[in-house]
Amino acid sequence: MNGDATVRTKCKNATIEFTTVVIFCLGIWSGQISVKAAASKTDMGMVRKPAVSGTFYPSSPNKLREMVHESLQSATGEKQSRPIKILLAPHAGYYYCKESLAAAYKLIEGPAFIYDTIILVGPSHHFSTKAGALSSADLWQTPLGQVQVDSALSKRFAESSPRIEFDDRAHAPEHCLEVQLPYLIEAASGKPFKIVPILTNSSDPLDQRILGNALIKFANKPRTLIVISSDLSHYPPASIAEKVDRAIMETVKSLHPETVTETNQKLLGAGYKGLSCTMCGLGATLSVLYATYGLGVNEAHIVSLTHSGMTGGTTQKVVGYGAMVFTSGSKPVTKKDSNPMVLCFSEKSKKELLTLARDAAKKALLGEWVNYDDSSNNPELQVKAGCFVTLKNKDRLRGCIGCFVTDDPLWKTVREMAVASATKDPRFFGNPIKPSEIPQLALEVSVLSPPQLISDPLKEIKLGVHGVIIKDGARSGTFLPQVAIETKWTLEEFLGHCARDKAGIGWEGWKKPSAKVYTYTATIISEEQ
Repeated sequence: MNGDATVRTKCKNATIEFTTVVIFCLGIWSGQISVKAAASKTDMGMVRKPAVSGTFYPSSPNKLREMVHESLQSATGEKQSRPIKILLAPHAGYYYCKESLAAAYKLIEGPAFIYDTIILVGPSHHFSTKAGALSSADLWQTPLGQVQVDSALSKRFAESSPRIEFDDRAHAPEHCLEVQLPYLIEAASGKPFKIVPILTNSSDPLDQRILGNALIKFANKPRTLIVISSDLSHYPPASIAEKVDRAIMETVKSLHPETVTETNQKLLGAGYKGLSCTMCGLGATLSVLYATYGLGVNEAHIVSLTHSGMTGGTTQKVVGYGAMVFTSGSKPVTKKDSNPMVLCFSEKSKKELLTLARDAAKKALLGEWVNYDDSSNNPELQVKAGCFVTLKNKDRLRGCIGCFVTDDPLWKTVREMAVASATKDPRFFGNPIKPSEIPQLALEVSVLSPPQLISDPLKEIKLGVHGVIIKDGARSGTFLPQVAIETKWTLEEFLGHCARDKAGIGWEGWKKPSAKVYTYTATIISEEQ
């Protein structure tokens, strides 16, 4: 694909919008969040109000403190010899799950509470999300007092990827993160800490890797703790729940998200009576597991397994609860935070993508109707990845348009970009592709990883592997990974040309404090291959 590409940025979610533009060699990113939360404004800032106080746990401060304190006192668990980096705990009503909650938080109580930042990651039960939904509130109210949000760190999460955004609509009715706070407050024993609340229910492995990469970047400090909020099996009889919960938790101990995904599919496909899910926070758990090695975590320990049938509920239809802690163990750790995110596809998927693109481009050039929504059942093509489609005639570029950000599955995006490349590249408005050229057109699809904000371009960019986007205010420019190979530029030349020639901010514009540099990779699929 030629480095001179036309970029389209698309997003259909109403909570955040990236302005759609078609402009030669330039992708303009702009977006503002406009969702109002169920919150109140005070002198201290915006306060997120409790959603389940008085239902999931007592609204009386004295009764709540007494309940949490007593459960922590009753909890037994061997203190970990190494600092706990990640904690998994349930989020049901305290009457049902306080035993598992206490088993987890007992291990970071008092002197073991060494944290000043807690990143909470859990499922969104009410609204769909992308890779992550952040809270824009400055404070979260609880019956035990207010907890401060690390707004600066939340902003860094949002800036790291267009798939991570502020969405107070999702947070307003959600209980999964809120129920963790009284136990955190009690475990901290008066020590101050800030939180970064993140909701996710995306089943897209790409979204999970995006959030995992962000956690590697922003949760890598010793005094930062990640809390995964998730219940376990939903609605099977107690005997089945005990079997399923043990199986999924033992698999989570492996720290391999692909293995957890496979086990989840096997358990759901086994035909167990009443089983609707193995973990309601599966997406949150997988996202964190993608970060474990990058954070130096390589051991996990199950500290509690219970279910609602053990605490007064019926045993015919239960919800499972569990607690785990994750530490750095004695085994060596191979960090993955420097490895580029590269999307891989089977030969079958590559052929399908090329066929989708060619058919769409051909129909558009012949003036025929293109059915963008004629869906594909191929699971590899459901990822919400951006892509470029390049058309050449005897090595002459005839069209190249793509997008970095999309809420659509890849099979649909490829069709749209193929049509745009064939008919809407502004560089060829005076010399459009003729129908007679169709047999001579060579087609190439480049599937892009999501742009990732980086902090040290000279150390983090790998020439020939990473594409680059440089953005300063309203000005932005990009070079595809292939440009570095074609031009044989040095890294500083690669950045300088992009800043000056594409973004229009000067040769050293990428060094400006106001400039942001993003990287991405491209999986190139061509008919020549």
